[in-house]
Amino acid sequence: MKPKVAFGREDKDDDFYNSRRWRNFRKSYLERNPLCVHCERDGYVTAATVADHKVRMKAGGEAFEESNIQALCEKCHNRKSASESRGMG
Repeated sequence: MKPKVAFGREDKDDDFYNSRRWRNFRKSYLERNPLCVHCERDGYVTAATVADHKVRMKAGGEAFEESNIQALCEKCHNRKSASESRGMG
């Protein structure tokens, strides 16, 4: 049976994203960066709900390096992830 994939994330990645270390890192990052950077760029003010890796970890992006993290709303994150899954991001 193939691993479940959602926007390029495999089931095994759930261990990372459910880890205490990631949850604490994400919470702290979003407290300091509360607005979606993509929406801000486009002139909108939207609360960020996702600490997104700019460069996917499986593509060599650093997991806990703040320079590789950006605050996104769910809509912008889903759009970015879909684009990456299609090989466009």
